[in-house]
Amino acid sequence: MKILLAEDDANIVIIAKITLEKIGHHQVTVATDGKITFEIASQNPFDLILLDGMVPHMDGVTVFKKLKELHIKTPVIFLSAKSQEADIKEVLDLGAIGYIQKPFEPKTLNDQILKFMKARASA
Repeated sequence: MKILLAEDDANIVIIAKITLEKIGHHQVTVATDGKITFEIASQNPFDLILLDGMVPHMDGVTVFKKLKELHIKTPVIFLSAKSQEADIKEVLDLGAIGYIQKPFEPKTLNDQILKFMKARASA
């Protein structure tokens, strides 16, 4: 899969990128802020966007809404430290296919992503 990883924490970028490329054999592009994420996602096709809710210059929810305004249907999974039910419900109600809370277990990241993608395909 071609995955766009929108994350500003360098440690999480390293862990997620290595995990997704080595274990999942995915092709990962990294964007470190919301504005860059929006630009990349609106100009390039991806199979999945992993979107941090709190990236600088444009938060993840705003990025997601703007992509939807452009009718970009790339599935989005939020990867966020926010754990309030209201935050999770908000992004799922907007159409995100999943929510992975940080810190995440690197060994299970690929499995979680595949589970969300499979559920989306069978919906």
